[in-house]
Amino acid sequence: MSFKLLLTDVISPLGRALEHELEREPFKLLVPAVTELDWSDIRSLPAYLDKHQPDLVINCRGWEEAFHRGGQVALVSTARQLAQACSNARIPLIHLSSYSVFGGDGKGTHSEKDTPVPLTDIGRAFIEAEQVIAESLPKHIILRLSWVIGAYGDNLLTRLLSAFLAGASVTVNRRLRGAPTALSDAARVAIAMAKQIQCGSENWGVMHYCSSDACTEEEFAEQLLQLLIQQQLLTAEPSISLIDNDPTDEPLSAILGCRRARDYFGIQARSWRPSLLPLVKQWLHNREQIKAAQ
Repeated sequence: MSFKLLLTDVISPLGRALEHELEREPFKLLVPAVTELDWSDIRSLPAYLDKHQPDLVINCRGWEEAFHRGGQVALVSTARQLAQACSNARIPLIHLSSYSVFGGDGKGTHSEKDTPVPLTDIGRAFIEAEQVIAESLPKHIILRLSWVIGAYGDNLLTRLLSAFLAGASVTVNRRLRGAPTALSDAARVAIAMAKQIQCGSENWGVMHYCSSDACTEEEFAEQLLQLLIQQQLLTAEPSISLIDNDPTDEPLSAILGCRRARDYFGIQARSWRPSLLPLVKQWLHNREQIKAAQ
């Protein structure tokens, strides 16, 4: 029998990346249409699970929205529904979470054993979603990610690209540290875990993943700017303005220790640097397509 995997979102950049990577795998992928699964109806999810009986759920619904003001509702409500429904149906769950659950402990690298101390509504929403899953569902993986970058959506890379190519001044914080992680790399890790669950893996709990290359926000911006100069992609000269204060709305460090993902699943971290140029080219291609369609 084929292994059935339910992906809760294919609209957001992270959901699209997961769907793209999953299409290459031998799973039977379930992507429910709005008419099949109504998240506003608490009876809809249990009925859908009973009808299709997936072997595993990967949840990223609400992940993207949670980073925007007032956008945390879908993240928490979806986690609450999945925790109960998957528990009743005995279906394991991989839930995507974030480094944002940390920030108040002052650590430079956060391990899976560290107690989350969120600083913001974003972090508090992510930890609430984690807690409702952990309390109700024994077979779960909570996969926390560092800075996620990609050619789609609103992320550090797309914001910097938009500003640099417009010749605008870019403000970055030289104290913020993270490990930029491409959307495709995050998807690779979640799917690697899913494949091992399919083969009988019983490793559950909190896992971390981020790229092997930590940097400051300033260093990432400088690297990107140098690449744009080398590729002769700038039509105006941008500038970088530096902030040298601890942020109040963002964890100082988004660097995650990834020991469990490595030890339990054999997952090796990859550098973000080789993917930077392809991501820039994809972003430029996307921008040209949007212009052509207007």
